[in-house]
Amino acid sequence: MRHFLRFTALLLGCSALFAQAQGTLLKQWASGVVTRSSEYGADSWAAKQVLGEPNTMTYGDNATAWASATKNGVVQSITVSFKEPVYASAVLVRETYGNGFVSKIFAIDTQGGVHQVWAGKDKTQPNYTVNFIATFPKTTYLVKSVKVVIDPNHDMSAYEEIDAIQLHGTK
Repeated sequence: MRHFLRFTALLLGCSALFAQAQGTLLKQWASGVVTRSSEYGADSWAAKQVLGEPNTMTYGDNATAWASATKNGVVQSITVSFKEPVYASAVLVRETYGNGFVSKIFAIDTQGGVHQVWAGKDKTQPNYTVNFIATFPKTTYLVKSVKVVIDPNHDMSAYEEIDAIQLHGTK
């Protein structure tokens, strides 16, 4: 019994050290808009609609999500900030209309440096809200903001709309 208790204590100690070394995963919703290429409106479809937890629960053209000023045309982007800088490992983009449009994601460090952390094909399908998650190797620098770049010509019949953006990382 004494060996079992010693072994259990050793395992618990190792688990605590492992968790401390790995850091606690923090998932946080965007708290501020740094910049955007454009926005459809000053309130409805505005950049501020991406802040906080998701509030657009149905797929379609909803005023509670951010949309660019035009349906198609030039590449669009939105940059948002977060309360706690973290060593980032993923970004979640809640797509609510015209899904499949994320083309690049950049992490902005606490010194203002811009780093491309993801580029590729967003394979999410239309007709339902979806959380697109871009994962990447954990950054070696603290991330305070992210820039999401979208392809507005992905679906020529729909605006590309984002309801919320979440950053995953450790402190």
